[in-house]
Amino acid sequence: MKVVIIEDEELAATSLEKLLLKSTYNIDVIAHLESVEEATEWLANNKCDIIFSDIHLGDGESFEIFENLQITVPIIFTTAFDRYAIKSFKYFAIDYLLKPYDAQKLDQAIKKYKDVVSLPEIYQQKMTNLFLEMNSIKKTAETQERFLINNGKQLISIESKEISFFRAQGKHLFLHDVNGDNYLYSDTILGLEQKLSHRDFFKVNRNYIIKHSAIKNIYEYSNNRLKIELHFALDKNEIILVSAKVKKKFKAWLSR
Repeated sequence: MKVVIIEDEELAATSLEKLLLKSTYNIDVIAHLESVEEATEWLANNKCDIIFSDIHLGDGESFEIFENLQITVPIIFTTAFDRYAIKSFKYFAIDYLLKPYDAQKLDQAIKKYKDVVSLPEIYQQKMTNLFLEMNSIKKTAETQERFLINNGKQLISIESKEISFFRAQGKHLFLHDVNGDNYLYSDTILGLEQKLSHRDFFKVNRNYIIKHSAIKNIYEYSNNRLKIELHFALDKNEIILVSAKVKKKFKAWLSR
């Protein structure tokens, strides 16, 4: 069984690998990948039997990898947070393990993988049904209109209409308002994308969700991409790009 581990914490990766190698199954850990960028590149050019993936990585969430590549290899998500359990099954997940790892639960997860291999049609139908159910729930969910910020000892409730854009930097997310002020916000880009109005906000890349009114100018850029200029420039040297992959969708959003 060829295994890939996607994990940016060395101790967690080492601990997982040791447990895998001690299991009763014949396991070969063929790669240890530490970021969304590294994992996307590796998985686009290599094959494996199963993926063990943390969700929070240094340059984003691992969900981005599986969205970009449409991975159909079974995945076991490993994380310290349980709030992504339902969402993880959208990406062909067969299990969801919480840190610290438990040898018994790890073996149970691998057994599920064995069941998937032996009965792929039945498992795929279960995943299809779950995916349809998740989409139904998502469509009926209300968009978030107010965002609670902890600013020192002060609590601030910011309405959606007062927000200019969200920006991810490392493992932190910042909310930027129409006055040019910014606040640390407890969420992730992918988490926010599910809550915001798709009429007003658009995820232009893995680091930015931008409100329509925040855009000052849009320019054609190299490799069929677009460059966005905001009303509030954070850094004159920073370039906000819309990839060729989402360019058509972005233009359609601008025309709504």
